[in-house]
Amino acid sequence: MTREERKIVALTGWSHALTHGYLLVFPAVLLLLKEEFSMGYLGLGVIGNIMTFSYGLGALPGGMIYNRFGPKRLYLLCFLGSAGASLLIAASPGLILFTAGLAVLGALGSVYHPMANSLLTSKIKNYGIALGIHGAAGNLGLAVAPILAALIGSRWGWRWAYLLFAVPGIILAVWSIFIDMEVERKEKKSPPAGAKTTPPSGIAFWAYFSLPLVIIYLLNMFNSFCYHGATIFLPTYMAKHISIRVFSWDSVAIGGMFSGIALCTGVFGQYMGGVLGQKPNLERNFLILCAAGLPFILAMAFTRDLLLIGAALVYFFFNFALQPTTNILLARRTTVPMRGTAFGIFFFAAFGLGSLASSFSGYIAEQFGLPWVFVGLSFTTVILIALAYFLLKIKDRGIV
Repeated sequence: MTREERKIVALTGWSHALTHGYLLVFPAVLLLLKEEFSMGYLGLGVIGNIMTFSYGLGALPGGMIYNRFGPKRLYLLCFLGSAGASLLIAASPGLILFTAGLAVLGALGSVYHPMANSLLTSKIKNYGIALGIHGAAGNLGLAVAPILAALIGSRWGWRWAYLLFAVPGIILAVWSIFIDMEVERKEKKSPPAGAKTTPPSGIAFWAYFSLPLVIIYLLNMFNSFCYHGATIFLPTYMAKHISIRVFSWDSVAIGGMFSGIALCTGVFGQYMGGVLGQKPNLERNFLILCAAGLPFILAMAFTRDLLLIGAALVYFFFNFALQPTTNILLARRTTVPMRGTAFGIFFFAAFGLGSLASSFSGYIAEQFGLPWVFVGLSFTTVILIALAYFLLKIKDRGIV
């Protein structure tokens, strides 16, 4: 990579870590929120759903805004806005403003993924490796955020967790000002005299909904459904099903620590997914990754202590390996001018529609118990495998 490419990868890596970190403060302090607001799992799942749905809902206009205004303004909006929303949550006097603050946090963070993925695939020559590094950095945030939030929350209260998480958002916003993000656009050649021309608008609406692209959107949605459904209650589940004690930490800190450890393997999964994205037979490899995760998410429902930790470590390795590969599948089937909007649709499917898993898991947990959440998500994984097999069968369609 060139020096400028490394700067972009560094900025987006730290940014990816933080934008996911903001979302994982909520599940990390969920037991404290359950006690303060006297709520059940379903109610907390719905609140988490509001946050993650707004995180996905803004992805679609985020992609369109990226195409129009470029990434630098969106960086400032995303991270200054997220820092402000985090402060609002910390200061919220009751449940209504707390929920509203989470919705704002999700909405302002929602522009990040279409912006960053469009930037990386447009500015980095070997973007498969860059996407793998980007994903791995995001997983560092996923691993560290619940541990930090749980430790801060158990010692000083959940409000301090949100208060302190505002600081890195401000730092990243300032950093982005000094990075060159301008995307070069190819100049259009004038057509020969008398030749038929097409409107400069460019891209037909239906170009974003070819059969391969729709399948890729669905793959991202169901993989995200499994991710959201598993992580929303993961710290709580581990707090209740792991008897290992560390120092004098309470159950909140224990759940946050072990869920963070489980998510650590996503770092390696993301990097492996990025490397596989540069290899032949990507669709076949994608199908293998989907199938490999199934037995481990099912095992999480029936294990405790070290076996539970082991099953979670392996499952999240495969779950996160799918993320850069789906990004590359989309990039291969879109042109550069399409990518802002296409990634917007892609991440709306993941974080908007996929976020319904929070309510799904909350309902399952309240009606049948936390272990049955992972049984339900196993059925979702079967759907993911079927879609991956279908994409393999039509793999030669729509490649740019």
